[in-house]
Amino acid sequence: MDCEVLVVGAGPAGSTAARLLAEEGIETVLIEKNLSFNKPCGGGIPSAGLEEFGILKKIQQSLSFNRVNKIKIVPPLSEPLNINLEGGEILIFERLDFDSFLRSLAEKSGVEIIEAELINIDSIKKNQCSTVKKTNGETFKINSKYIIAADGINSKINLITKSDKPDYMWTVSLHLPESFSEKKDTCEFWFGNAHASFFYSWVFPGTNYLSVGTGAKTADKLKKFMDNFLKKRFNNVDINSFKLRAYKIPLWKRRKFFKGNILFCGDALGTVMPVTFEGIYYAMKSAQFASEAIKQKKLKLYEKLWEERFLKHFSMMKKFQEIMFGDDEKIDQWLNIHRNYTIQQLAMAFWLRKEHGKQLFPLYLKAFGSFISRFAMSKFRNRLKA
Repeated sequence: MDCEVLVVGAGPAGSTAARLLAEEGIETVLIEKNLSFNKPCGGGIPSAGLEEFGILKKIQQSLSFNRVNKIKIVPPLSEPLNINLEGGEILIFERLDFDSFLRSLAEKSGVEIIEAELINIDSIKKNQCSTVKKTNGETFKINSKYIIAADGINSKINLITKSDKPDYMWTVSLHLPESFSEKKDTCEFWFGNAHASFFYSWVFPGTNYLSVGTGAKTADKLKKFMDNFLKKRFNNVDINSFKLRAYKIPLWKRRKFFKGNILFCGDALGTVMPVTFEGIYYAMKSAQFASEAIKQKKLKLYEKLWEERFLKHFSMMKKFQEIMFGDDEKIDQWLNIHRNYTIQQLAMAFWLRKEHGKQLFPLYLKAFGSFISRFAMSKFRNRLKA
């Protein structure tokens, strides 16, 4: 089989890249080893992100989802913050449904979708030859000019090309019956080292269930943290009565966007926002920028587009993550700054409304500059006392 672009992995990044390429008349093949995979995920996506891709109305007409217009943030040491979302909402999807819908859009655009697994890339040059294996055991070759690696945190292509793999955290989640929900219009984010290590615990209301989860640096802590969180949030829930699903989530750092004619997207690149750990929107944006670079036959454009749009924000949030996480007092004070309405609006501009622009960064840094300075001074004083 011959094509111009082979896309490996049919999650949000892969399906988006394939669709955008096909819409430009570029012959594209999309392979996915398991089209029935339902990735463990909170499934929350800001509506503004979907609107940016021009698919919000199509999704609203085709998929079941739950609308969320409020968030509840629970600091480890202070009273909760209850915030009304302005200028957008969060849509909660079942990932299997969402991913399948994105694939259907790609297929309608002319993408050939094959349920098959990448076995090897036999030639990593300008023209790649890949060996793939269908679910029925049939093995065949695909010749392509470009490959998009959208095959997730456990990327086979990262392994084959000996590329730098993203570091990762662990998450664990379960579904509780809808009867456990008091409010279907609110996403909850709970912070505290007793139930989340360098992460947060969450409660997201789905269409007929609650997605409940937490995160940790190492997998061995997941069950204990989840048990602690269930007891804290729901009092009488027995963790052993529910099926737990664990999964890795990448930690962002600056990495190479492509190697030869192989471009990395989504979790295979590690495009998950620090602190919020939002990945779907940024995976789709990486796919958009990668497809534009292929269209223009300028692969360096991929990194340029991504860093112009997101590097400052990702770097800033990474710094906050390094300062705060692991210390309940720091997290508590940082979250309490968000009781200020102006700070809430800045946060929602970045996170909910997906606004961007140089004018936002000075405001955001000014808002949190005193917070960072205060802890730097506190650390200096502690050293003097020692």
